Amino acid sequence: MNLQSTILFITTSSLAANPRLVKEFEALKEQYACHVLSFKHFDWTLELTEAIKNKNPEVQFIEIDRKKKLFQTLLSKVVHKSAILMNKFFLNSFKVSAFASNDKAYQLWSETKKLSKNIKFNCVIAHNLGAFFAAVKLSENKDIFLQLDIEDYYPGEALYFNKKHEQQNRMYIMAHSFFEASSITYASEGIKLECQKHFKIIEHAQEVTIINAFKSTDFVEPKSVASNKIKCVWFSQHIGPNRGLEQVFEAAKTTNQFEFHLIGNPNQAYLNDLEISDNIIIHNILKQEDLHDFLSHMDIGLALENVAADLNRDICLTNKFLAYAQSGLYILATDTFGQSQFLNALKYNAGEIMTSTLAQTLQQIDTAILSQNKKIERWKNAKSFSWENEQLKLKTLL
Repeated sequence: MNLQSTILFITTSSLAANPRLVKEFEALKEQYACHVLSFKHFDWTLELTEAIKNKNPEVQFIEIDRKKKLFQTLLSKVVHKSAILMNKFFLNSFKVSAFASNDKAYQLWSETKKLSKNIKFNCVIAHNLGAFFAAVKLSENKDIFLQLDIEDYYPGEALYFNKKHEQQNRMYIMAHSFFEASSITYASEGIKLECQKHFKIIEHAQEVTIINAFKSTDFVEPKSVASNKIKCVWFSQHIGPNRGLEQVFEAAKTTNQFEFHLIGNPNQAYLNDLEISDNIIIHNILKQEDLHDFLSHMDIGLALENVAADLNRDICLTNKFLAYAQSGLYILATDTFGQSQFLNALKYNAGEIMTSTLAQTLQQIDTAILSQNKKIERWKNAKSFSWENEQLKLKTLL
């Protein structure tokens, strides 16, 4: 593509809930005309999404407000329900599989068709499975460069509805889309390897792993904080079940030497059923810059993936894991393929895979590894896989 090319990014998410998408269009906005088709969510992402839009005036944002586009939204939901009912009769239909899999797929397709009548796109980049149908159809009709971003291994994620056919739908959507794609990017090596087991790509299509790292400038040098407690941190969009937090609550009861900071939207019903020790501090979700500054005051990052939840949790590499590493924190991680592979590939000691419970691991930890000098050393080493380096792979593809 040349520098005058126009790119359309498509996602079923809001901007704030899809930070990988944001990093991609911010990396490309100076070289290309970037358009982003996303959804407006009236939740914790609303204010953060507005901040992202204000920060990127060069980018054309097309937000679908499902409350304002009520008829289109209702139609999309009806199409979704109808596709589920028809599913068993059309197991090899790309359209039926896509519409049954996500109630936003039809709406994205409708909006994409409207946009393409007025704008000549040269490339379409689909983020998340529900966006694949619209992106593939746009590329088929207009001979447009199609790029798929595989941030998660979707067939390996938990099934919440249409359990009889949904996993097969996801496999079929990915198989069809992969064979249409000009390039495919993966958020972890584990996801790439799993996809390569199941899906074929067209000849000359390119595949590359681009980890979901942040800019090195997002992380200040770790700060020395006078405290008699070792500070552990865990963050996510939500504080709730099936996230490995039970280990944190158990560990907190066994020691006063450690302080545990949990950041995210709290599931109050979940927390009400737990005995929360005084050394657990719960914080509401933070803006990304505030979160990264907060991490600079911490000592240990907790990456407690619940691999029993689904296959994807085993092979992915989370934002939190990378943020811990780039902050210079020492990482204590559960034994997943994604986390083990990444730690083993690093040429410095960023953390360890736990072989026992969190409580036992903390009791045995060598506190010398948590010194200020060690934190600064890890912070510097992490610049080798910062977004400044990872984004070069994305630019090379285009």
